[in-house]
Amino acid sequence: MHQLLLRFSLLALLATGIVSAQPSQPISEQPALIPLPLQYEQQMNQPGFLLTGGIKADTATSHSELGRAAIRALMAAGFEMHPEETEGNLRVVPINHINPEAYSLKITPQEILIGIAGPQALPAAAQTLAQAVVHDSAGQPALPAMHVDDYPALQHRGIMLDPSRHPISVKDTKRLLSLMARYKLNRLHWHLCDDQGWRIEIKKYPRLTAIGSKRPESSDWVNQKQKDGKPVEFFYTQNDIREVVEYAHSLGITIIPEIEIPGHACAAVAAYPELGNQDSPGFAPRVETGWGVFTHVMAPCDFTFRFIEDVLAEVCELFPRAPYIHIGGDEVPHDQWKSSPAAQAFMKQHAYTHESQIQDHFTHFCAQVLRKLGRRMVGWDEIMSAPQLPQDAIVMAWRSMGHARIAASRGHQVILCPIQSFYFNFSQGNDPADSFYTGLSGFDNINWQHILAFDTRINGGKVIGMQANLWSECIPCMRKLEYMLVPRICALAEKAWYYHSSSAPAAEHFGQRLQAHYPYFDSLQLNFRQEDGTPRLYTAR
Repeated sequence: MHQLLLRFSLLALLATGIVSAQPSQPISEQPALIPLPLQYEQQMNQPGFLLTGGIKADTATSHSELGRAAIRALMAAGFEMHPEETEGNLRVVPINHINPEAYSLKITPQEILIGIAGPQALPAAAQTLAQAVVHDSAGQPALPAMHVDDYPALQHRGIMLDPSRHPISVKDTKRLLSLMARYKLNRLHWHLCDDQGWRIEIKKYPRLTAIGSKRPESSDWVNQKQKDGKPVEFFYTQNDIREVVEYAHSLGITIIPEIEIPGHACAAVAAYPELGNQDSPGFAPRVETGWGVFTHVMAPCDFTFRFIEDVLAEVCELFPRAPYIHIGGDEVPHDQWKSSPAAQAFMKQHAYTHESQIQDHFTHFCAQVLRKLGRRMVGWDEIMSAPQLPQDAIVMAWRSMGHARIAASRGHQVILCPIQSFYFNFSQGNDPADSFYTGLSGFDNINWQHILAFDTRINGGKVIGMQANLWSECIPCMRKLEYMLVPRICALAEKAWYYHSSSAPAAEHFGQRLQAHYPYFDSLQLNFRQEDGTPRLYTAR
């Protein structure tokens, strides 16, 4: 029914008249689209829309809200746009569809007609057009005559970036956002603090960056006793954050920030020792140089709870479009709470019988703070240990699909990122001769074929998203990050777009389309992983 409504709206508009434009020469090439639209029809060996003169928007389109949004989306996708023309060849119309990201495209030699269910659909429509650019028989850039009806299965399709272990500059972050947008990924999960560094400026707590953003050296990711002797000092200013947030928004991407609470807090406690369990034996917080799980966690005290309120308030101001804020909640050791008289007194005050209830207290507190700030809470699947976890809490399931199914059975919305398939810091198989480009061992052969084949089905409609996590302990530079991300990002994009639709394309079909994207990767000078495991740019580090 929705498809019929899409087609009806477009055909009705076509009947109103088309502004003439010069057609291309016949087109025999078929675009290799990733993710493949749900419905795609192309008129083979027929003229298409010639792009040598750009895309023209007439005054009415340029002055309409939808038209202006479409012009911005098309420009962000790389098209040459000419607004305020007397006659135009771009039309943008609303369509009736339950999914706000649903869109339709009707390309003729004379016109580009875009139908959208909501503004959120424009970035995907624009990127489909960008991927559809081919060459006609005269070698000129053109769009084939085609009709597309499309919408995603999941609303959260993302990548998690980790600048806390190894910094990622504003420039490189924006470069990655552009790559995400190309494949219709719409969420960047930004892991902004951890034991090894605090990377976001918080005005009320300047020592977080004055102290917490610095470490004297880093451990080798294979042999942690081996140190590199290279100091790290890096954080994003609030102006940096705003710049990245606005750039992401221009591409149709929403950034979800993560502030780790109450564990993975060494950098924060090093900056503000009063956040920690100061009365526990051996209390000596520092910004960690190694990798793993460390005992320094936040103390359940008044200063810590004020700190959480203040930090989350600033974070919400910096990320005004984020519908939910990630509070971490994973891998929290209880050692210091067990040995701290103050933590034990807190437990007695609240009639808690086990240290795990302190973590549950933090979880409920964060949910309450975020609710007052008009946001929802998302956390790693360990937050499910909290009794009566608020129903609106979103669970990001990383440990297994089993944890995802438990969350769904309890009525929580779920974002899938199981370590067995969606941790892009793990090996892809066929490791290159240069050991620098190998991934972590443990879950091997997580290549694009594995991602497409991995069973992520959960009944009940609670899965709202899917993402890949790119932890950076073993990723010290952009060239390796690109190798670990590309082309797996393409498989993730297709998996999230279809989820488990019966119309999902076959893996063999995907492989053929993927090969056609190599020239695009090369145009960006990406150091992507080739099928035999070798990096595209051999000497880059």
